[in-house]
Amino acid sequence: MEPARVADMNAEELQAWVRGSELSEQDVLDALRNPYCSVEVAEAIAERRELLAGHTVRELLSSFRGLAFARAMDLIATLPWTSLLALAQNPRTPPMVGRQAEKKLLAVLVRMSLGEKVALARRVHRPLLRPLIDAGDRQVLIALLDNQRLSENDVLLILNTAAAPPEFYAELARHHRWGQSYAVRAALVRCPHAPLPVALSALVQLRSSDLEAIAARPDVPEPVRSAASALKEREDKGLRRVISTGPDPGAESRAEA
Repeated sequence: MEPARVADMNAEELQAWVRGSELSEQDVLDALRNPYCSVEVAEAIAERRELLAGHTVRELLSSFRGLAFARAMDLIATLPWTSLLALAQNPRTPPMVGRQAEKKLLAVLVRMSLGEKVALARRVHRPLLRPLIDAGDRQVLIALLDNQRLSENDVLLILNTAAAPPEFYAELARHHRWGQSYAVRAALVRCPHAPLPVALSALVQLRSSDLEAIAARPDVPEPVRSAASALKEREDKGLRRVISTGPDPGAESRAEA
């Protein structure tokens, strides 16, 4: 059967064809994507186990509005994480089915390989951000920075709640998007887990009023508070902002006021 003909069928033709024909996976996909595809057609496909080998077919069936919820749950239990994520993010997925896909994805998260978690981090949406943040893996957290759904508040959440590996903070500070955020730079300065060179590099970019506030905060590491106080003092004298972290020239950070 030519896919184009399947796309042109009306509801009655689809139902008769699905029940009486030998279908390929592409035939089934074309039928499910046909705007005239009814719940009866979807149920007829779901009843034929030989048509359910492809996970894309099971994914489309799971998201089909009106399909019996129990049937959708049986299908979700067989889906790979990529299909579960697609279901959860598809606005056409019935809300209850989408929530179940998210729950299933959370359940399989602990068994996913590092590479799969990194791939997930680049595409994941808000309800699934926190479990990936809590995992605290450097590569996963760095991948999250490139997720278009990540907001500034999410980045601040990472800085305020997660003890990330040191390399993460350096990646964040030079990230093309988040490294330009003033709020992120200020949070890096306050973060007790940020390596000192990273915190000092962000510190010299803060406003004078924030330098004064940082110097007075007892929850900020003492070397950062001392540097903030020294910077504020130099600025008040009209001098160039300079932080010296030691005798090693490579460890010195400078920025114009």
